[in-house]
Amino acid sequence: MRFPKRTGLLAALMAAAITVTGTKVALAETWPEKSVTLVVPFRAGGLTDLVARKLEPGLTEELGQEIVVLNISGHSSVGTRRVVDAKPDGYEFLVHETGIMTAEASGIQDFGYRDLKPVAAVSSVCLVVVGKADSGWSSIKEIAAAKGDDPLIAGVTIGGASHMGVLKAAEIGGFEIRAVQVGGSADAYAALIGNQIDLMVTAPAGAKDYFYDEEGKKLEEPKATPLLYTGRNRHQSLPDIESMTDVGSGETICVPHMVFAPKDTPDAVVEKMAAALDVSYRQDGGLKDFFSNIGGTELFVYGAELPGFLNDNWTVLEPLAKLSKQ
Repeated sequence: MRFPKRTGLLAALMAAAITVTGTKVALAETWPEKSVTLVVPFRAGGLTDLVARKLEPGLTEELGQEIVVLNISGHSSVGTRRVVDAKPDGYEFLVHETGIMTAEASGIQDFGYRDLKPVAAVSSVCLVVVGKADSGWSSIKEIAAAKGDDPLIAGVTIGGASHMGVLKAAEIGGFEIRAVQVGGSADAYAALIGNQIDLMVTAPAGAKDYFYDEEGKKLEEPKATPLLYTGRNRHQSLPDIESMTDVGSGETICVPHMVFAPKDTPDAVVEKMAAALDVSYRQDGGLKDFFSNIGGTELFVYGAELPGFLNDNWTVLEPLAKLSKQ
């Protein structure tokens, strides 16, 4: 009879499965045994970089190992691809924002959030559109009449959240843009003050430094021109910048930050990382407090709710991202 052989094969398969499961459980119990890298696919100094660096102290304390923040400049797809291809052993994670979705939807890259394993979403922030200090504009709706026939050059991460922000601003203001790849907000600001671009997008924390001094007073010589805050109402630390409601729009452009692992990273490791992120996020002076200070939204999503959260963001962003191809 062949039944005993099938039984033997089944036993072997079960033994192999138990071995694999046991190995993953053991990995989770001992992980991490060395430093863990957080890959930020942008140059140092931008908001995503700040998110990673705010998480780093708490993660180091919770996990008992050094946390290394690795910045990879250029288009964000370079850093994202690195983590997509990384060994799924729990020692490399990606810190990104919704640009990972819009870059895929716009065809800039042929991979995205579904090629990674989500760990957690940590806070959300709306955007600020700014122009050059000597632009002569005072609001987004003045631009169309003042700029002439040529499109404005917007420094963005092509297909990313910053690209979506300037597209929405151009739609509201009734002017045309030509988007050029510059990277994150630190690179964009360098291009703006170097007269290489006309518009850029940053977070409220960065924008505040362009317009106000440490005491919250308006600078006599601002470093840039505030044009639009993409939140529903005016930002508490940027009271002079028009909001989406002020310009007659019922939409908002806001950006959650997310942490991902390589696709086949063991669930037990991902769960342990998510728990450490949660503690780090909520500690005094950590990321939660930071986003509160810049007018961001308190947000920590993980576990069973996370896939739905990501898919909901994709549903909103995919159509807007496709417009960026036109």
